[in-house]
Amino acid sequence: MPTQPQQSLVFLDPRDENAKPAALASRPASLDGKVIGLFSNNKPHSETMLRMIADLIGERYAIKGVLEHNKGGHQWPANKEALQEMAGKCDVAIHATAE
Repeated sequence: MPTQPQQSLVFLDPRDENAKPAALASRPASLDGKVIGLFSNNKPHSETMLRMIADLIGERYAIKGVLEHNKGGHQWPANKEALQEMAGKCDVAIHATAE
């Protein structure tokens, strides 16, 4: 009986080994009068889910507005300009992924 070549299995760890723990961002006492940022990674239904969350928030708080951004794909990080715009125009942001 012929022997089969030995195969190896390679495991890849996507975590950044240089990553440092990060503190959570401060939260406002209320969302009244705040602009809510919705940041989608473009996965199916992520924008729908974010809008539903914004609608629920709007039922509980007198929010000032909603700003939406779709980064175009989940495969890469958001561009710096989009993050700066969101940070400059929004009081709080929600990022979502969905399927």
